[in-house]
Amino acid sequence: MKYLSFLVLVLAGAALTTQSAVNSQLRGGLHSVLWAVLASYLVGTLAAALVLAGTQTPLPTLADMSAIRWYQWTGGALGMVYIAAIVFSLQRVGAASLFALVVTGQLLTALLFDQLGLLGLVRSPLTLSRLAGALLLIAGAYLLNRN
Repeated sequence: MKYLSFLVLVLAGAALTTQSAVNSQLRGGLHSVLWAVLASYLVGTLAAALVLAGTQTPLPTLADMSAIRWYQWTGGALGMVYIAAIVFSLQRVGAASLFALVVTGQLLTALLFDQLGLLGLVRSPLTLSRLAGALLLIAGAYLLNRN
């Protein structure tokens, strides 16, 4: 089951790269980063609505909704920032350089969240091997982005 999770995550990475290239082209067609972001979110919202309807997932209750903390609603805004940054940057730096930098930012943030147990994550201390992995990723991002 662990290897299936690995495969799913690799496919998710491939989907992100493909999404980035498609959204970058959408930006060119719409002549706007923000219109491309909005169009991407609209299509994603429609796709999610179709999946919800197809799986007949019940609506959350008002009690469920009222128990959600304010910051738990910020995922869409954070996603908008991510997509806008990707759409803005992809043609400027290329896909490999872009994702080396994105993954570096993700990993450094993940290490911090793990170390401190932020946002409900189980604490996972920074070990020498985790630090070495992060440093190698940073080195890889540097090598991909140097001229």
